[in-house]
Order: sequence, then C-alpha cells, then structure tokens
Amino acid sequence: MLNALKFIVSLAVAIVVMLIIRAYAFTICTASADNLVPGLNRGDKVFVNRLSRGNVKRGDLIVYGDSTLSISRVAAMGGDTIEVGGESFVINNYCSDGCDCGACRNYLLVSGNDSAIISGNDSVGKAYTLKFRLKSE
Repeated sequence: MLNALKFIVSLAVAIVVMLIIRAYAFTICTASADNLVPGLNRGDKVFVNRLSRGNVKRGDLIVYGDSTLSISRVAAMGGDTIEVGGESFVINNYCSDGCDCGACRNYLLVSGNDSAIISGNDSVGKAYTLKFRLKSE
C-alpha cells in the first residue's frame, strides 16, 4: 500500500511539473495550414521556446495569439522601413517614448499571402521545426 501511495504522489508531482514547464517554458504546436511552404506544411510540429521571446531575428518562426495560436515568419523588425501602397512606414522599435524594455518590439510577420504587425508582448515564443531532413547532394 505504501509503494502504491509513493507511486501516485510521484506521478502527480511529475504531471504538475510537466504542466508548469509546458505553460511557462516550452510547448509544441502544430502548423494548421500550408502557408509557410517550403519551411512548414500542414500538420508539421514546431517546438516553441517561450523563454526566447525577445531573441528574435528576421526569418525566425514566431508563434503568437491568445486562444488560437498562429505560426508566422518574421519579415521585418522594429526600426525597419516597409512599403505599403506606395508609401513608406517605419516599424516602431518601442511601445512608448523612453521605453527600452526590449519585450515590446514590433515585428512584421508574413504567412503565405497574409501579413501582420504584432508586438513582442503578443508573441508566445520562438518556434523551431521538429522535422528531420536529409541533405541531398
């Protein structure tokens, strides 16, 4: 009986630790569309590092959203100039005057034909593909 109780307590602790790690550090998401071809196809898994939200570069995959998570590629970052409808705009590199926190940087995300500008605060984390590919010679 004592061994069964130890097993149940150990299992419960392991589940709680796993849920905490998944909620605050790492998680896995599934690509829901083929809009990131050739990088990702529908059903591909990505590993999301929630701790590296501020360490983002152009070309990185980002997971963002609240209830529905989306995966997109960073096309431009705060300080970059983009052109929309023949006019040039500079993407803000801060959320307010005097702020240099780094977490509120803005990113232009591109996913297929769709694009969006999000704040770094809206990012869930940086994504890494879990597909294994063989190099062709």
